Amino acid sequence: MFGMGFMEIMLIAIIAIIALGPEKLPDAMVSVARFFKKFKSGLEDAKSTLDNELNISDMKEEANKFRNQIEDAKSSVTKFDDFDLGVKDILKDDKNEKDNKKSKKVSFKDEKVEDKIEEIKKVEEEVKETTSKIKPSDKFKIKKEIKEKEGDKA
Repeated sequence: MFGMGFMEIMLIAIIAIIALGPEKLPDAMVSVARFFKKFKSGLEDAKSTLDNELNISDMKEEANKFRNQIEDAKSSVTKFDDFDLGVKDILKDDKNEKDNKKSKKVSFKDEKVEDKIEEIKKVEEEVKETTSKIKPSDKFKIKKEIKEKEGDKA
């Protein structure tokens, strides 16, 4: 106990018997035992509280990491600047055809544009579905692969 040997404990016991006397010694020993018990339970409570606080701070850090990952994934998903299906070219071609064929009253160009718009909407839905199924860690792998491909092209 506390790195003390048998001789040190015996010396303390002899000094306690001399100082307190045989009548007060049992009460003193009970008081000392209670003090050590309370001290030990207080240390255990402090340790468990500290562990709980550390776990809470770890959980907050993890939550912030996940929040940052989600924000990165959102920004990569909503970034459709590089995502071009050629809609602008189709619309330009349609305008050129309208200019060239003004005399023709019956036209299926509107249907072509509507078909292309429907195709674009389908592709957007597929992208949303696939991105919702992808885990956050997979999204970063995909983003990393895209960046590597862009680096290879440049």
